[in-house]
Amino acid sequence: MKKIVISGLIATSALFAFPGMMGGSMKGNAGMIGKPMPNLTDNTVLAEVNGKKITVKEINAYLQGITGDNRIKLQDLPAQHVKQFVKQYVDTLSLYKKAKSIENTPQFQAAKMKLAVDMWLKHRLQTMKISDKEAREFYEKNKDIYFKTTPQVKARHILVKDKATAEKLINELKGLKGKALEEKFAELAKKYSVGPSKVQGGELGWFDPKSMVPEFAEAVKNLKPGQMTLQPVKTRFGYHIILVEAKKDNNYMPYEQVKPQIVEYLKRLKLQEEIKKLQSNENVKYFIKNS
Repeated sequence: MKKIVISGLIATSALFAFPGMMGGSMKGNAGMIGKPMPNLTDNTVLAEVNGKKITVKEINAYLQGITGDNRIKLQDLPAQHVKQFVKQYVDTLSLYKKAKSIENTPQFQAAKMKLAVDMWLKHRLQTMKISDKEAREFYEKNKDIYFKTTPQVKARHILVKDKATAEKLINELKGLKGKALEEKFAELAKKYSVGPSKVQGGELGWFDPKSMVPEFAEAVKNLKPGQMTLQPVKTRFGYHIILVEAKKDNNYMPYEQVKPQIVEYLKRLKLQEEIKKLQSNENVKYFIKNS
């Protein structure tokens, strides 16, 4: 599937790439495996700093703030990670006593403004709604551009250095069909092939024929599933005997499979229009001379 990129919005334009999602957050708790800590509620006290009780609700607000994802809660995270997040917050509190002295500096105010914009953008994306009708219309309109799959072939091959050996092996395989052909082909590949796939009986798995050298691709194109080449196929690597096991023609990725990506992309388009509208309402004048 191709990728759409809408350029030039604001510093956070990465939010508008299709089909990418916001990276760097703990959305979906990626990489975190394990059961949540039992009996956690918003009012559960997890620590105390100088007599001040630190609750789950306070930690959740902190996590949601630093990730920009208001769905993250300690109650949903694996138990073994809870303490590290609580400690991170407690450590931050300790440093904040010193750090808050810079809150009135222009640099801090600028960073605060940028953070507010970033969090607002993420919040808008999380709360924006895209109907199934909108997503399906996008899918149907753009099927041939973004959701068309390339032809795929599943094949085995035997690669040898000389034509005589290739012809000898073809003669051994002639007359065999179906499972008998596959088994004998795999046996000969393991014994004679000089290619890296020999250990798998010459199995190449599924591939796009265009990814192969032209001679190989052309040979595969003319074979039906269950057929093998009856003449050695010469390439710069040597001589190939090829057995095609299956083929997939041009097709489309199923709508339900790509719907989440479409929804995220359409959200970004809507947000882009919202930003343009907001910016168009501003009376801006630039006093910069072109160099």
